[in-house]
Amino acid sequence: MIEQVIKFSFRYKLLILLLFVAVCGAGIYAFAHMPIDAFPDVSPKLVQAFAEVEGMAAEEVEQLISRPVEVAMMGIPGVKKIRSLSSHGLSTVNVYFADDVDIYFAHQQVAERLKLAEEGIPEGVNLPHGLEKGPVLSGMGKILMYYLDGDGYSTTDLRALQDWVVKRELQTVPGVAQVLSQGGHVRQYQVRVRPENLLQYDLTIDEVIEAIRRNNQNMGAGLVERGAEELMVRTLGQIADARDIENIVLKSRRGNPVYVKDVALVGFGEAFRRGVASLNGGKEVAIGGVYKLHGANSFQVIQRIQARIEEINRTLPPGVKVVVFHDQATLVRNTIDTVRNALVLGLILVSVTCLVFLGNLRHALVIVLSLPFSILLAFAVMYRYGIAGDLLSFGGVAIALGMIVDATIIMVEKIQSLRWDSSDHRSVREAIAAAGREVGQPIFFATAIIVIVFLPIFTLQDVEGRMFRPLAFTVVATMGGSLLYALVIAPVLCGLLHRRGSSAEPKPPQATVFHRLYRRVLEFSLNQGAAVIAVVLAMLALGWLTFQRLGREFVPTLQEGAIQVLAHMNPNISLQEIARTTAQIEKDVLQTPEVEDVLSEIGYGEVGPHVHHTNYACLTITLRPRDQWKRGRTQEDLVSEISGRLEGYPGVSIGFSQPIQHEVDGLVSGTGAQVAAKLFGPDLDVLREKVAQIESVLSAIQGVADLQTDQFSGQTQVQIALDRDAIARHGLNSHQIQRTIHAAIGGDRVGTVFEQERSAWINVRFDEPYRNDIEAIEGLLVRTAGGYTVPLRELARIDTVTGLRQMTREDTRRFIAVQCNVRGRDSGGFVEEAQQAVARAVSLPPGYALVWGGQFELQQAANRRLMLIVPITLLLVLTMLYLLFNSIRSVALIVLNIPLALVGGVFALRLADANVSIPSSIGFIALFGAALTDGLVLISRFEYLRTQGLALRDAVVEGALSKLRPVMITTLTTAFGLFPLIFSSGVGSEIQRPLAIVVVGGLAFSTLLTLIVLPTLYWSISYRQQEHDKRSHTTGDLR
Repeated sequence: MIEQVIKFSFRYKLLILLLFVAVCGAGIYAFAHMPIDAFPDVSPKLVQAFAEVEGMAAEEVEQLISRPVEVAMMGIPGVKKIRSLSSHGLSTVNVYFADDVDIYFAHQQVAERLKLAEEGIPEGVNLPHGLEKGPVLSGMGKILMYYLDGDGYSTTDLRALQDWVVKRELQTVPGVAQVLSQGGHVRQYQVRVRPENLLQYDLTIDEVIEAIRRNNQNMGAGLVERGAEELMVRTLGQIADARDIENIVLKSRRGNPVYVKDVALVGFGEAFRRGVASLNGGKEVAIGGVYKLHGANSFQVIQRIQARIEEINRTLPPGVKVVVFHDQATLVRNTIDTVRNALVLGLILVSVTCLVFLGNLRHALVIVLSLPFSILLAFAVMYRYGIAGDLLSFGGVAIALGMIVDATIIMVEKIQSLRWDSSDHRSVREAIAAAGREVGQPIFFATAIIVIVFLPIFTLQDVEGRMFRPLAFTVVATMGGSLLYALVIAPVLCGLLHRRGSSAEPKPPQATVFHRLYRRVLEFSLNQGAAVIAVVLAMLALGWLTFQRLGREFVPTLQEGAIQVLAHMNPNISLQEIARTTAQIEKDVLQTPEVEDVLSEIGYGEVGPHVHHTNYACLTITLRPRDQWKRGRTQEDLVSEISGRLEGYPGVSIGFSQPIQHEVDGLVSGTGAQVAAKLFGPDLDVLREKVAQIESVLSAIQGVADLQTDQFSGQTQVQIALDRDAIARHGLNSHQIQRTIHAAIGGDRVGTVFEQERSAWINVRFDEPYRNDIEAIEGLLVRTAGGYTVPLRELARIDTVTGLRQMTREDTRRFIAVQCNVRGRDSGGFVEEAQQAVARAVSLPPGYALVWGGQFELQQAANRRLMLIVPITLLLVLTMLYLLFNSIRSVALIVLNIPLALVGGVFALRLADANVSIPSSIGFIALFGAALTDGLVLISRFEYLRTQGLALRDAVVEGALSKLRPVMITTLTTAFGLFPLIFSSGVGSEIQRPLAIVVVGGLAFSTLLTLIVLPTLYWSISYRQQEHDKRSHTTGDLR
């Protein structure tokens, strides 16, 4: 079959050359138009629902809003998990879907169920914006942050420019799903009512609110006819400015009108806010966060945004400009540079290796051309199936770089060997056909095995699947291209590039030297079979013991080039005080020379994907270029230094993360850390007691960092408990009193004033002196049905108590999380120790459950799936090998190469002080295929020579000698192709390095053993089988 393919290629040489050119052209086009990103979008398919509830405490938000929404979401097809967060004035419900659910279908289903949820919310609950569904975002979609800078402009002016100019312009950029504002002040019309004036004019605050609402509307009155024309009738009653509000009539008193201005002060003011943004030590700024549409390419969207910002800056008032603080484009460029540099250096190393070992420029050129062909074919396939070029997908090409040439090396080397044979007078075409007959089938099976061993990666789910499936895809596509090149294109190029008029080619002198040395070693090992086997068994045992001592982690931390400081403070801290403390933290952080800028987000400005409380500050730190760092400094060193500086803040809990890492951790486990212990149960007092015990246990475990427990309580509340008997005596009801309290203290949004393209809310509430302390609240006057007023203290008991700060729920169950990061040791070992320690020290009552989440959970899920799929894959590989050799003995010998290679990978990890992780596991999978390929080539040669009549020992020796060069070349090209990934220090190298270490270390170890141990075992087993067959034959003759 393979020979027929080669003959077809020779018959249609021009067609094959056109195929080569077409694939290369398609690959170049695909690469030029391929979407580029830093790494795959690993965020889950998520739809978010929000509800702002003005002034409502976390307890009521959970009971009245979050629960009905959760119940409504149950039963939607494809839902995997429902998680909610209820806090003061805000409910956030996250609905997670399976990967195979279309994201737009998911959003449609949630939108429909929100309508049902509204029916379950009690009447009278004020939702200014209703139940809102979030836009179709990516969980990693915050691709750019910016701030407005303008000396001489107030933060109110800058926020207005952000909301009404910059934000609107950026939201029209293709690929942008949402722009959220924070910082500065939002301007509004404020009607500050004075209670004594209400009493003087016998009015209530509700009457003021209703009067303003009734006097702020334009209406249409139909049409009138005038001759042959129709005229539209329009009545203008909308409020245009503060004077219009002041002159609204509330009532008539003794024939004189009572205006709003008689009972209230009307003017511009600053809206109540729940967030602040500051820059570099306290300069308050207005900022914007840009989120990309789900599935949009980050790099392209960022380029469009930056171009639009340049246009916007030309239209802003003099002195004002939009400044990009941080975006993912730098990360994209740095990660792509890392892979590009590795690919270029790998290409050079592989090319030089082929030239040195082959000693023939033409044949080396044939091999090297397989690299651009296979890589460009992979790019074309990626483009066809919409796979972005990123750290992992391009990394798959880098990983396969050395393996791409393996098939072509075996083919070309065999052709060259036949041409070296001066006794063989076959033509070039006959030599190529003969090479195809001998090595074509092993090449096909070897490449197919490499493809098969990567299939388990396609079965990975959730974060690990989304992260590593692109890598497996590009490896498979690249290896498919290498097989096509080796069997179809390489023979044609060999025929075209051979020396004209030469029947045989000289053997390079270094080949003879290597063969002489190898023959001596091989003869010695064949004579010492028992000792060789003993050494192998000892190494396998040592490898197993070493593997047990290796650390475990999900994925090495990717250094994004930016750091985040996560500061949690007292739940009752005021916005002004947390802004002051955060400004001081910014100044301390800026003392680190490698820090360039610090931008803080305190609380939240607008409701969006990641809403934080007002006692929470997220400081994003951008770093200077690496060449400006002190020599030898790492990002871990910077974190340690900053952490030391921030230890002295009382009542402040500090954690560290990175922008993308923080987003992903929050989406995966509902926390912002690497490890989370989530305690589920119904009783808050029990939860509070048990999580305190868990935190105490974790604090004593080596490697714990940034340890903290969710602040679910500690919020001081002014509770007004209504006295129903007193209310009844005065002819009142609860709703009347609660409405009065709400309007007086929290205020009501009673309308909007439109100013051309802009608008401002009208807010009505008591003037500050009448609502800013408990005494003022106690003296709040409530009007009865009889027309007289009663102070609130006579209708209710007013106390200061401690209530809930927030409440988190997952699949309708309450939980509190104890979270931490791990430094100085592997996360897998840390979690195992933590689980054992907590199990010993903390006993849980019935109805309570402790679930460990975070990256450890992802690692466990991936390991469970691989433990199931890898054996199935191995069985499939064994089946293929048996179909090729039809010999269990040969299959067993080839498979024996696997543990030898794995031992080398384990030793390499140990020497590099690396942990077992998903990347290193993929390295073992790649090593699995490479080791099988070496064994397959060697055993195939032994079997072929025996069928040609050579004696067993001669077949082993000559077969091993003939395959010394191709095995060494394929090993060295694979290793040299990965060397740049091992020694790279660029962004993203942390993820690729463990994989490369495993493959290079495993191949370096297994190749030596393959060339010595495998021939020895083959000789020993086959010799015994041969002697047994002789004895059986002799016994048969005697009978």
